Amino acid sequence: MVDKREIRKDRYLKLMTKTGIPLAIISVLSLWAGRYFGSPGLGMLFFITCPLAMAIGLAYNIRYVMLAVRKQREEKEKEERGRTR
Repeated sequence: MVDKREIRKDRYLKLMTKTGIPLAIISVLSLWAGRYFGSPGLGMLFFITCPLAMAIGLAYNIRYVMLAVRKQREEKEKEERGRTR
């Protein structure tokens, strides 16, 4: 079984979390505020920040899966080495 805490210690995952979550919050708030106040500037802010937040989220998911598969493969190799000895 892959330890999720160990995978989440990756510095790139931490960086993506620290930038992606605030960016997503700004995106959603600008959408709501732009609609509420009728401000086209806030709507444009949404159209800029939303794709960035989604790209960071996609990159996070891809990196997480890559690390999980790598860790699972390493554990399987260790197990196979233990059996051959």
